[in-house]
Parts: sequence; C-alpha cells; structure tokens
Amino acid sequence: MRTKATSQYRAELKERIIQSAVENFARNGFDKTRMEDIAASSGLAKGTLYLYFKSKEDLFFALCEYNLEQLRNQLSRSFNKKENIMSDAERFYDEYQRASLGGDMIWFEMIALSTRNPKLRKILAEYQNKVYQAVKEFLKAQIERGFFRKDIDVDTIAAGLMALYNGLATNKLLLQTSNSESQRVWTETIRAIIGAAASKR
Repeated sequence: MRTKATSQYRAELKERIIQSAVENFARNGFDKTRMEDIAASSGLAKGTLYLYFKSKEDLFFALCEYNLEQLRNQLSRSFNKKENIMSDAERFYDEYQRASLGGDMIWFEMIALSTRNPKLRKILAEYQNKVYQAVKEFLKAQIERGFFRKDIDVDTIAAGLMALYNGLATNKLLLQTSNSESQRVWTETIRAIIGAAASKR
C-alpha cells in the first residue's frame, strides 16, 4: 500500500514539475528559463528537482511523453461506436487541445531552437514519429473493427491528419486564427477524410 502511495506521489510531483516548466517556458522562453526558476515555482528545493529531471531538455522530453499519453488515452476513449465516429472525430481537436500541456508558442519555439540544439531536435523527431505511429495504429484498429475500409492508405492518412493539426496550430500563431475558426476547419476537413475512409457496411 505504501509503495502504491509513494508511486502516486512521485507521479503527481512529476506532473506538477512539468506544469511548472510549461508555465516558465511560456513566460520566459526556454533559453532564459533556469532550473532554479522551475524548482522555485514548483515549491521544491533545486536538489529535489534534479532527482526527477537533470536538465530542461529532460523536462521537455517528459512534456512530450505526457502529451503522447494524453493522445493515446483520448483515442482509446473515443471512436468506440461506428455511428459516433464522425462526432467523436469532430470533438477530438478541441478535447486534445484542452488535455495536452504547452501552448502552440512553446512548441514553435522548441522547433526553432532545435535547429541549434541537437538534443531538442532528437526529442522533437522522436515525438513526431511516436505520434505518427499512434495515429497509424488507431487507423489500423478502425479497419479491423470494420469502421474504415480495408484499402485505405493508413500512412498517407496519418501523415495528413498530423499535417492538418500542425497547420491549424501554425495558422493560429501566425494568422491569429480564432479557436472557433480552427475548429470549423478541422470539422469540415475531418468530415471529408472520414467520409471517404468509412466502411459502407
């Protein structure tokens, strides 16, 4: 019982540290944020922070893993009934935005910094590949359940869905597209994709 409580405490503390890191990255930028800043805003001694994370890059990796887990959880919770697959897909964009940590600005800063930081570049590349694989596995599962046609190209559709999501994030940042407009574009595009992929059985 004690081991379970300790594990839960450690998990909750790690999530608190990650959330603190996100807030500091958003406020000060990744380069200007110090580990001391993250420790202070987490209410921890710096030594305690280093027991969990050795660097800001390690914290960013943990942020990526957290968001990947949120993606997998949301995919497993949704899309369980064929008649609901369209409405589930339409809601996915907003729900994942709410569940994931780190705003679009942080992610674009990390992409820019990765051109000079090989460790960040490796983390981002691994994260993108894991997301791609998760989306592919989701599409394959829908084929096996009879929701999607067997002849769809899961590689192309997975890449297209990622490009759509990332493109909407880019437009929000550069063109100041509203959340409602981003949701509208997602909904209309996802209807076309799922409509073409859906099994007629």
